[in-house]
Amino acid sequence: MNHRSLLRIACLASVLAAAACSRSSEKVTIDLKRPSQGTPVATYAGGVITVEEVNKMLAQMPPMVRLRYQAPAQKKEFIERLARLDLLAREAAKRGHATDPDVVESLKNVLAQKLVKDELDAKPPNLTDEELQAWYDAHTADFTRPETIRVSTIFLAVPERDAARAKTQQAKADKLLAQAQKLKADDFAAFGQLAKANSDDPSKALEGDLRALTLSDLTSRYGPEVAQAAQALKNPGDLSGVVHARNGLHILKLRAHTPPAQAPFTEVKGQIKTRLLNERRNQAYEKFLADLKARANFQVDEEALKKVLVDATPKPGEAPGPRAMMPEQGHPPMPVPPPSRQ
Repeated sequence: MNHRSLLRIACLASVLAAAACSRSSEKVTIDLKRPSQGTPVATYAGGVITVEEVNKMLAQMPPMVRLRYQAPAQKKEFIERLARLDLLAREAAKRGHATDPDVVESLKNVLAQKLVKDELDAKPPNLTDEELQAWYDAHTADFTRPETIRVSTIFLAVPERDAARAKTQQAKADKLLAQAQKLKADDFAAFGQLAKANSDDPSKALEGDLRALTLSDLTSRYGPEVAQAAQALKNPGDLSGVVHARNGLHILKLRAHTPPAQAPFTEVKGQIKTRLLNERRNQAYEKFLADLKARANFQVDEEALKKVLVDATPKPGEAPGPRAMMPEQGHPPMPVPPPSRQ
């Protein structure tokens, strides 16, 4: 991280920690001093960090993060980090970086995100069980697990336009089918050994087991003939005949056939609620933003827009292709904060 980026982060962190700001519509004066009321745990020229402030910051962290700060050494490191940010921010302000365009853009992003979060949290969407149930009833397909079929196969490859090879493989397939038919229906191990010894399919390493696949997966991987033959098998242990498919011959043994199943409402209610809350918060954000733009009479000059030129040619020393952008350097639209946990 370069010196300029470090200063930007230091200033930005101090902005977030500032206790008081005097505001106008276009200018913001920031007080970099931390609150001094409480029990001092660290002091430095013109500054103090209190136990109460540190406790408040730690309490706002997720439980798994708080676990990192159990030992005295980690607590001390956390406090030193706060002081380090303060000292860097103050030095940056002395050198005039508070008005640096990059810092100003960073501050705009933070202010905009804070505004959006406060606006949306102040008017949380309300969802009733009836609304959730209605949405579920209208989107049952989204919660239906597809039919799956699990078969084992013995596959004999047949090169295209090789009549002699096709005749030989057909005879071999007939012989293997006769052997498979002599096995007990539930003897998947013996069928697996036949597949392992004779199959030309990579699944022979799994004793011919293709695992559970949907009909569309069976069709795309092995052809419609295999999918249709597999679907026709009714009970575990059932055998197909010799199935003529693309590239060769299959003998299938059904292991399991799972019909389509719809997840009950109670199982997916939480997912639906999260989805709808996000949708409604997004809608509220779009409306709030549209109102702001309307009050400000926001307009785009289409003719002037044509004069905005984007040169994608890499600059000297710049790597070609997409480059990760810092939030303050990126796109103006602000991400909508996630919904509060219910």
